[in-house]
Amino acid sequence: MSKSKKLKMATTSKEIENFDDLLTCSICLETFKVPKYLPCLHTFCETCIDTYIVSSKEKDNTSEGFKCPVCRIFISCKGTQEKPENWASKLPMNHFVTSMLDKRAIQRSEKMCNSCHVKNKTKEAVSWCTTCQEAFCGQCEEYHKSFKITSKHTVINVKKIQSDQSGFQITGALSCEDHADKIVEVFCVDHSKPCCTLCATLTHRKCENVISIQNAAIDIKQSNQTNELVRKLKEKCKGINEIVQNQKQNLDSIQTQYENILQEISKLKERAIEHLNKIEEQIQIEMSSSKTQVDLKLTDEVDTFSNYKSMVNNWERMLIGTIRSGSEQQCLLEVNKIGLKFTALEEEMNEAVKRMKYVSFRFVPTDHMKTFTSITKSFGSFKIREEFLERTCNAVVKRTLNFRTGVVKVVRTIADHLGQASAIFVHDCVVTTSGNKKALEKYSMRGRLLASIPVGHLPTDVTRVDQSKVAISLFQSNKVLIVDSVEFKLLRKLHLQDISVFGLCYVQNDQFVVSCSSTLTLINSSLGQKIKEKTTRGSSYFVSTSDKKDYIYGDGENSVSRVTGNTTRFTYTSSRLSDPRGIGIDFEGNIYIVGYGSKNIHQISNDGELIRVIPSDTVGVQSPWTICFARNDNTFLVTCNMFGKVLLCQID
Repeated sequence: MSKSKKLKMATTSKEIENFDDLLTCSICLETFKVPKYLPCLHTFCETCIDTYIVSSKEKDNTSEGFKCPVCRIFISCKGTQEKPENWASKLPMNHFVTSMLDKRAIQRSEKMCNSCHVKNKTKEAVSWCTTCQEAFCGQCEEYHKSFKITSKHTVINVKKIQSDQSGFQITGALSCEDHADKIVEVFCVDHSKPCCTLCATLTHRKCENVISIQNAAIDIKQSNQTNELVRKLKEKCKGINEIVQNQKQNLDSIQTQYENILQEISKLKERAIEHLNKIEEQIQIEMSSSKTQVDLKLTDEVDTFSNYKSMVNNWERMLIGTIRSGSEQQCLLEVNKIGLKFTALEEEMNEAVKRMKYVSFRFVPTDHMKTFTSITKSFGSFKIREEFLERTCNAVVKRTLNFRTGVVKVVRTIADHLGQASAIFVHDCVVTTSGNKKALEKYSMRGRLLASIPVGHLPTDVTRVDQSKVAISLFQSNKVLIVDSVEFKLLRKLHLQDISVFGLCYVQNDQFVVSCSSTLTLINSSLGQKIKEKTTRGSSYFVSTSDKKDYIYGDGENSVSRVTGNTTRFTYTSSRLSDPRGIGIDFEGNIYIVGYGSKNIHQISNDGELIRVIPSDTVGVQSPWTICFARNDNTFLVTCNMFGKVLLCQID
């Protein structure tokens, strides 16, 4: 045998091995025996799913169906006259899996003669009929050829199949889903449905576009329809995984918050141990009960989307398996089956995500607890804060965005007449500084003023510290204020000795980078002490970070630089950029530089290459000042220095 033939055989065998997971029942963990599939397209041995159904009915005799063992989707059997013991036998056969099992058996020289098997004999197969989908020994092959009705069938030698010299297709015929004893012969284009002649006669006789299954399946594996569905499945799987990870992180986060609150309670308890024993028990019971409910809710959401992920993964594997090893007709069937399921799943997931909320814990001690008076009745209020995940889970429930070519447009004005302003997104609200009012203000996404804190001096920038805190810079007094972004109250002040501050951003190790004119200063966020200082080429009024490890800043009249540690990753310079000010970063890592003097916004890649220049009038401002993107979303805020506007914009 030539080297190329050996290599081809090895490759083919490897392909089959790679599909072992598709050929293994997830209940018994063995190779499928009589594979049957559910409406969700998960496949099981008939005996395995039968045992599972009967067991499920014994646990809940009132249910008119059962849940898929893998994805937990409810399979309704309402209206069926069959007993639960017979439900499994009525499930459709997975012909693709069956053909893959046959193909693997042939490749491994394990396939026995089907005709002999009926007579309780065991004889190695030497040929395969693609029409009957049966293997024959030499004698049975002769009988098969001798009958007039089967004499024209395509019969392939097993050795040729094993050497992959036959252009082997495991099956030349596909069974109709609605009539198991009939073969699919035509395809209704109007309904995107494969049909047998009976289907075509009874159900599709008035349809105008009915073609042969062979013509319908031409080049389906390489078609845009198939490739696009594969892409969507991969993208959806990635998005689902993000949701699962987000909710798992939420579980970890509330556990940390839960433990932190318990520590705070313990500290209070130490100061009044005799009186606190009783109320400590009360708040712990309340917290434990609430946490249990939240845990159950979040775990259920994690399980739900994990099940969605399993379903999408399974569809993806099935489709790719069909593309690689199935026939064109099989691919057509799988594309249509999965495409319909995928559309329904998207709608179901969209509704599920809209109902999801981000949950966090917060403990607020009472004034009585702080003074430890004898009238204290409680440790404080225990609150559960929930946020909808629509913004966070944008990648799953919304269409794909192209930040580099999308149309930029103004959605609405959030605030006006603020004077010099810097604005950010916090908890589905907008927090902005106001130079005219010398205040920090919070607005709804519709532009309604929700809260305001006077700060006494000119606030020049605002940055997010964590889920519940923001920081603002006071230029004239060289201070940084830490503010509770939920309760909207001042928490503490940092007095910066001999450090000028205009812009700021929060970075790793609990530190701030503050900027002003031609200096960047790294300070700790607890005391405001200087850690190190860097001199720039000027115009360093604002500074931003993409991952809390780097910082991006104006570095001259027409340049910006990106630095990680002591390494400058890039310096972007353009004659079309003048007086760089605010810097924003979208969730794909693209960087946006406001050109105050040039009246534009420069969009560059994360390695400093120009993507496009956006004129400032595109976003409704004459003198752009700052820009901030929402996390995992296509919306952003732009402020106008001339009229003191805060505008909500988006890229479509």
